[in-house]
Amino acid sequence: MIELQYIIDSKRELLSRETYSRNPINYSEGMADDQKDRYIQYLAEQNQDLRLTNDAMKLVLEDFMVQMKELKDQVSSMQSKQSDLENRLSEERKLRQSAERKAKAFQERLDFANQERFGDRRQRIHSKAEKSASDRQKEKDDYDGTDDTLRTDSVDNNESRNEPALPKKERDLGNRPDGYKTMGVSGEVVEHPSDLTKVPGRIIERRMVRVFSFRTFLTEECFEMVHYAEPGKKPKWGYFPSEGHPEVVTKFEGTKATPEFLQAIAYEVYVKNVTFGLLHQWLTDMGMTISKNTLRNWLKKGKKYLDELVRVLKSVALEKDSVVNCDETWCKVRKYDRYKKCYIWVLVNKAQKTAIFFYEDGSRGREVLTDFLGDAELKSIMSDGYNAYVFIGDELKSAQFKDTIHQVCMSHANNKFVKAGNQGGEPLAERFSKLLKWFFSKEHIYDEAGLTPEERLRERQSLETKEHLIELRSLLESELSKNSEFRSQYYTEALNYLKKFWKELFAFLGDGDLPIDNNLAERTIRKLTTQRNNSLHYGSDAGAEMAATYHSVIGTVKLHGSSVWNFIGTFFKNIFNGCRDYVNMVPGKITLATSQC
Repeated sequence: MIELQYIIDSKRELLSRETYSRNPINYSEGMADDQKDRYIQYLAEQNQDLRLTNDAMKLVLEDFMVQMKELKDQVSSMQSKQSDLENRLSEERKLRQSAERKAKAFQERLDFANQERFGDRRQRIHSKAEKSASDRQKEKDDYDGTDDTLRTDSVDNNESRNEPALPKKERDLGNRPDGYKTMGVSGEVVEHPSDLTKVPGRIIERRMVRVFSFRTFLTEECFEMVHYAEPGKKPKWGYFPSEGHPEVVTKFEGTKATPEFLQAIAYEVYVKNVTFGLLHQWLTDMGMTISKNTLRNWLKKGKKYLDELVRVLKSVALEKDSVVNCDETWCKVRKYDRYKKCYIWVLVNKAQKTAIFFYEDGSRGREVLTDFLGDAELKSIMSDGYNAYVFIGDELKSAQFKDTIHQVCMSHANNKFVKAGNQGGEPLAERFSKLLKWFFSKEHIYDEAGLTPEERLRERQSLETKEHLIELRSLLESELSKNSEFRSQYYTEALNYLKKFWKELFAFLGDGDLPIDNNLAERTIRKLTTQRNNSLHYGSDAGAEMAATYHSVIGTVKLHGSSVWNFIGTFFKNIFNGCRDYVNMVPGKITLATSQC
């Protein structure tokens, strides 16, 4: 009522303004007195009618406003019910997807059971051979010590043992790869010939039977030191080897361990992920008395020389115009009386086959990366969407790295859409994922064809690639323009991620040397995650720094495709022999350094 009355008053004021400039008309001019009285009476009656009409209109307006209020209340109630229905629909969609996944799993189990029960003998044997480890683990979990819970479906029964054996087929060796490797051990073979004089009869044929032995044992060695004095000189200690004994005291500097012993414990801890507790237990069981701190101190002695090697590797990894991958992962480090979540970084140069791990007080801040990079003039850095990398390639944030291309891993973008489809129930997320996977498929084709960077760039700039890029961008803009109220959280995150890092995600299209994802760095750093699951934490910052040093060497050796065991052993032996030519002791050149030492 108030709103309509306000509108009427406003219109009336406008009409009055339009007629204000007109001169008033005297309709009673020239009338007689009795005519004027009758005219006044007429106007009074008209005024009374208008007043009654106005009052009636007010009553109608009041009724109309009441109806409008009721309609507004009904609309609000309907909107609330609609929102509730949409939420219920979303929940029902998620429940349906979960039910479909369970139904699929049950169907797979049913098919497996039918094949086991009704299939022929070959099918049953084949299916048992392909039984997954998760099923066997479930058998162990279901067993509570009673006969009723003991499952035997993974073990052949007696009836199957009595079945006649299938005829053997001749082995087809035609598809054996060219690089097929037979069983063997590198190095000199130890032969044990027979004494033919002991053969009690005529010799028909002779052959060698190969046997592989693995002997692990600890030996305590003592070197007799002699305190002597030469004429005119101060007394001193010396070792004078007897014939058939080592020429020098085989003790790694600062320890009581040989280079081979240091090689063994470094391999156990940083390659096999054996904790210091288990390593100590192993040595104790073998009859050695030693403390865990002593083992750590011996590895610290080895770290001192490996740090020099890592400095050389770092200079190689950060050469001018290098294309590198970068990533970080968390770990727990003991600081004073508590454990803190800290981070270890890794930088990988694929072209130079170099991986460098670095740790700076456990920080994940941008300054850790900038301090490590220093004044390096890199061509590009590939990373995930973590904001510590966003300053790269931005002249407003960093003049030093404004010419460095910042790349963002496309696998992360694709994984977000996959998650939005599986957990968020978004139908268009699969289309996004399909478009992104197309770029991966093309890169796989380029890799298989062995294209040069120039040829790869030409293919990346093709019309087909541009069409897919335009289609992806159009779909993104279309989805972002829609109401975001009804999107799942996962879908919203995926769309925003793709929009924010669009330039960084597709930077590889402008250069044939750039990678499409950050999988190289993630594979390299995965070793640390495995060690984290085993050892749970580092005892100090020094322990984390030592792990970074050893893993830098191990990761680099693996990228070269060399033996980590042989490299560590050769390196420590070279150090023991006095070699300090770290430039020639990098993987791929260490044999040269060995020949010169």
